[in-house]
Amino acid sequence: MSSRPNILVLMSDQQRIDTVSAYGLNDIVGTPHIDSLAQRGVRFDNAFTVTAICSPSRASFYTGLYPHHHGVTGNGLSIREGVRGINDCLAEAGYRCGYAGKWHVDEERGPSQLGFVGQDFMGYAFPGSGLLPGLQFGAKPRTGNPYANYLRERGFDLPTVSHRYVGTNPGCSAQEMYALHEGPVESCIEYFVAEETIRVMREVAEGDQPFFLWANFWGPHTPCLVPEPYFSMYHPDDIPEHPSYCETFANKPRVQSIIERMWGLGDYGWRGFQEIAARYYGHCTLIDDQVGRILAALDELGELENTIIIYTADHGDCLGAHKLIEKGEFMYDEIYRIPYVVAHPDCQQPGSTDDNFVYLHETMMSLLEAAGVEMPEGLDGESFLPAMRGEGEWSNGR
Repeated sequence: MSSRPNILVLMSDQQRIDTVSAYGLNDIVGTPHIDSLAQRGVRFDNAFTVTAICSPSRASFYTGLYPHHHGVTGNGLSIREGVRGINDCLAEAGYRCGYAGKWHVDEERGPSQLGFVGQDFMGYAFPGSGLLPGLQFGAKPRTGNPYANYLRERGFDLPTVSHRYVGTNPGCSAQEMYALHEGPVESCIEYFVAEETIRVMREVAEGDQPFFLWANFWGPHTPCLVPEPYFSMYHPDDIPEHPSYCETFANKPRVQSIIERMWGLGDYGWRGFQEIAARYYGHCTLIDDQVGRILAALDELGELENTIIIYTADHGDCLGAHKLIEKGEFMYDEIYRIPYVVAHPDCQQPGSTDDNFVYLHETMMSLLEAAGVEMPEGLDGESFLPAMRGEGEWSNGR
């Protein structure tokens, strides 16, 4: 075991802060494994993403920079040449760096090309696209599909996708809001991500060097492909109408009404969002159970008590708030305020909360300080390591 802490970052895609039950904002969905991290560490109540778009947010986390500085200002772009990532700094300091799951950081270079141990999913790279019978969403990986290999190696038949739920706009009918994954849990995408995370973890944990592992789930971003029992775990009738659903688009930027029409969910009324939210909640609990499996594997390696563990998301989802779904060119708390939970081995106040306004991309500065690595010049923001350690008197003054 290294004298320096290991670092494990678990990141979901498009997860609302109120779907982590440790926040107490939602009495329906349950996430006991993420909650256990909050009980061991600190729950951040005012953590925000720098942008509510997947690639720019992830690239900011990776580089510690605002999008206009690293160059990924939208999906489908690449990080500027010469910009360094967190793994570059940690590797120079002796860390072994691993990656698992969704990438969507750089359009041209995958994690293995940027120095990580792990497999590449280039582009949006939804593992089920072009593979699972019945799935219409087409954004398959460009350079091979490790998920397909996983299913074959484990002896699974290709699970069928059924109960597709789409909007009324024919132009978006090929992207499911949700669907039932008709196969065992062990054959679903999020279980595969956990298996890959555990595999890479075991590899980078070998020897006396500390490790940094960044693991990324595809969910609960649409399409929510959810197996039973998670598909039916939460009932749509139990989900109350969001207080802002009554709003109209009058006197708001026109782009909001355009996006609402694009998804074509308006004809369904609030009932449509209830149906979507029930499967979205199930997806969050599915991910939480995979977090539990990853933490158990970390414990088996004897590294649980020497690892800084972060659970967070790249951005949130409106999920019916303001009559909108997903995210886009609008600025609401539902998509910018993110879950952010840290279990630090040296936490001074386990189970505490922190109200400091912190940014997702400032994670890089905080983790470099925690690892004793010299801070590169030109990063955007500042470390909030004292808050991660539960030093209650610390404030960044924002």
